[in-house]
Amino acid sequence: MAILIAVLSGALGALLAFVLTRHLGASELVAAGSAGVTFLGVAGTVKYIEEKLNLL
Repeated sequence: MAILIAVLSGALGALLAFVLTRHLGASELVAAGSAGVTFLGVAGTVKYIEEKLNLL
């Protein structure tokens, strides 16, 4: 369950990053790259926090 929360948080962050970068005028490729990096960062951070809280 904890991994699912990390993945869903990462997906939400990636979606928000994609929409924001497209709104600010970035190309589709730049927006997709930004979304990918944001997914990795958010999912990794949430997983790290879950490990520190002994949820994993």
